[in-house]
Order: sequence, then structure tokens, then C-alpha cells
Amino acid sequence: MRFAVENGFDIMGAEYAALFARAGATAFQHPIWLNEFYRHLPEPRSAEPLIITLRSDAALEGLVPLIRRRKAGLQMLETTDLGVSDYSAPVLSSIALEKLDQDPELGNQFRAALGSHDLIRIRPVREEHVRSWKLLLDAEPARLDFAAHAVSLEPPFQDWRSSNIDKSLAGQLSRKRRRWLKQAQVEVKRLTDAEAIRQAIRHLIDWRSGRFEGDPIQQSQVGAFYSSVAASGRDVDFAETWMVSSDGQPSAVLFGLTHEGRFLYLLIGCDYENAGRHSPGMQMYDWIMEDWMARGGQSFDFTIGDEPFKKQFGTAETAMSMFLVPGSIKGRLAATALVRLHAKQAEPA
Repeated sequence: MRFAVENGFDIMGAEYAALFARAGATAFQHPIWLNEFYRHLPEPRSAEPLIITLRSDAALEGLVPLIRRRKAGLQMLETTDLGVSDYSAPVLSSIALEKLDQDPELGNQFRAALGSHDLIRIRPVREEHVRSWKLLLDAEPARLDFAAHAVSLEPPFQDWRSSNIDKSLAGQLSRKRRRWLKQAQVEVKRLTDAEAIRQAIRHLIDWRSGRFEGDPIQQSQVGAFYSSVAASGRDVDFAETWMVSSDGQPSAVLFGLTHEGRFLYLLIGCDYENAGRHSPGMQMYDWIMEDWMARGGQSFDFTIGDEPFKKQFGTAETAMSMFLVPGSIKGRLAATALVRLHAKQAEPA
């Protein structure tokens, strides 16, 4: 079993699809997500792919998708994050994990394949993937100052809703929905046409303009990335784009991913100028949760970020971590500063 750099690896090929299906990674390592990430995002950030495979003879048993870039004078190795990927995980079969656990030399081989660098930064990492990164990096994680939030779903919907959603919020949503339905012809639709999806993403981008400081989707390459994932993933049960229309006019768009029974909410945009009084965003969550549950969905994942509204839907927290592994004196100084920064931000006010 051997690690090797394969930057020309075919992410969309059958070999990786078979590995991903049995590896226990996340939606952010899905072939479509990684393929569109590498196609749209590294070059505008002066980054380049670093794809490391693990093979046993010819069989693919692991893949670690990374990027290499210079930032703040440092040569950095990072996961495929760049502000769009909420969960970082290596894609490793159970055979690969067992071998890494038994043979420390295999981890040394992975680290040698990384080449020279000042700092490795791996983030954000869910609790269930910490062990895999520890085996690869021979390092301990640091706690990030934010969490992920998800809620388990169990039918029937109305019973679940009564037990999980904040009663005040549930009452407000019900009243506003009744009022909206009386005042307008409201349609909630999961889009399936590629051009309709791309147009919906454009609406989402326009509505978000100026609302969120440093919103990555306002960058043309990031908007193109999300649009491509949304259109490419629509037919393979991976990406979903939802639109609410009021009297034929778009009022809200929500984009998310689906993976192993989990709906991962990523982006929302709403026409607050014309539909804000109806709370279209909160209505979208409620509608989609009901639909996802009816299709057998087991979880609605609001992903990372500690916005207070998430708790109103009965979510539970999952701690998030990062790995900072220096490869030089400059990297060691930077890692110390970053750990202190995150620890300070995590302190209660």
C-alpha cells in the first residue's frame, strides 16, 4: 500500500466513485463537488491541486484532496475549503484506515508525499473524522470557535414539528404562511431544469448582494462554482435547488446537498423587499424539512455557523476542529498565532 501524488487523477471516473461510496466521507468530497471545486476555484486564488492517492497494488483505497498555495508569505497546504466546503475529510476505505492504524510508516509516507511547506491547515473537521486526520498527520487538533448544527428527522412531520421547532417560531410561521397563501398564489418547487437552476442561483446571488460582509458567492468564480454544482448534481440525488414564487415572481431560493439521508443546507437568498413580511427564508426551511422527511430523509444539517435561528429548529451541535501542522519556523510561528486567535474568539463574552 503506497501514497503517491496524482494531480491528474480523474475525480469523475468510476474508480473514485467506487471509493467514495464506501469511504464514509462527506458530501464535500463527492465527485461532483471536488470536480467543480478544482475546475473553478484554485486558479483565481493562486492555488494548485494536490491530490494524493493511496493504492494497494492497483486498487484505490484512499484519496486526500488538497490544494497548495502561498498566503501571507507562507507556502500552505490546505483541504479543498476556500470558503465553500464545510466539512473536510480524507476519503479512506476501511482497509486503508486499518492499515494506517497498524503501520505508522504509512503515515510517514503520506507526510513525505506532501513535499515542502511552511504550514498544513486542515479545517473544518467533524468529530468523526478527527481520528483519520490524526493518523495521516501525526498531530493533535485544535478546537474551532464555531460548531455545526443539525436536527434529526422522524415522521410524522407534524408530530416532529411540535416536538422540535420552537413553539413561538412554529406559531409565527403558521400564521405568516396562512396570510401569504391568502394574499398570493404561492408555489414551492424543487427545480430540475438546468437553466432554471442557473437562473435561480443568479437570483440568490443578487438578493444576497450587500447583506453579508465578505460573502464569497459575490465573487464570479464562486458563483460559477455553485451554479455548476447545482446544475450537475440535480440528476444524481446530490444537489437540490428550491424556489418559492409568489404570484409568479421568485421570492426565495435555497441550495443544498443531499448525502446518505442528510440534507445539507448551504445557501439561501430572499427577496426581502417584496416578500420579507412573510419570512420566506424560514418558511423555506420548514417546507423543505417536511418534503425531505417524506422522502425518507433522516437529518437536516444547517452545517457550520452558530446563527441563533438554528437552535429554534431543535438542532444539536457538533464540535469542529482544525489541524495546524508546521513545516518550518515560519509555519510554527503562524500556527501558534492562529491557535491563540481561535481560542480567544471562542472565549465567552
